Amino acid sequence: MIIPKSSERSALAKCIGKRLKEAREVAGMSQNFAARRLGYVNSSKLAKIEGGTDTNSVPLWLILRASRLYEVSVDFIFGESNDWELSARACMERDVSKWVYDYWERARMRDMEAIKALQNRVRVFRESIADMLAASEELRASVQRFIELNPNFENEMRGGSRLIAAVQRVNDVSGGANHKLIRFREECQATRFQEQIESGTLDLKFK
Repeated sequence: MIIPKSSERSALAKCIGKRLKEAREVAGMSQNFAARRLGYVNSSKLAKIEGGTDTNSVPLWLILRASRLYEVSVDFIFGESNDWELSARACMERDVSKWVYDYWERARMRDMEAIKALQNRVRVFRESIADMLAASEELRASVQRFIELNPNFENEMRGGSRLIAAVQRVNDVSGGANHKLIRFREECQATRFQEQIESGTLDLKFK
């Protein structure tokens, strides 16, 4: 049997002290409260063990009591494992929770990308409608000016009335498309407003 060197024993004691402190903090306990629950009169001895200043003696009973009190595995306290959970079920619950969170985060990122792509398409659509509306308005104004300069245009030119009606139709359709787009944007903003209210993320600061 090989007896560990004093340096190895010291390193192990410091590791145990560090893990005891981590486990206590994860459990949300103060050093004084934990010391009394572990059987000490005050926190002096526990403070030395956690701080790594007392490397000569770390009693086994302390490790067992700390494992039960902090609900961590003995392997974690000895530094043999980074899994601080005491049971396999707790480990599984942690892994499942992480998987659910990661899945939700990936889904959220996909939704954000989809929303961004939709916003870009709406922007292009809005710009196209604005251009079409401007062009139709320019066409209507040009035809109106042409009629003013040629009062008998509709009677003297075959199909003149039909041309005027077609120009008016283009103008009406462009205006209607623009109105629908404005309404669509308002509905999107209202939906987003409602979602912020339900999720509690609505910013009610007045500027």
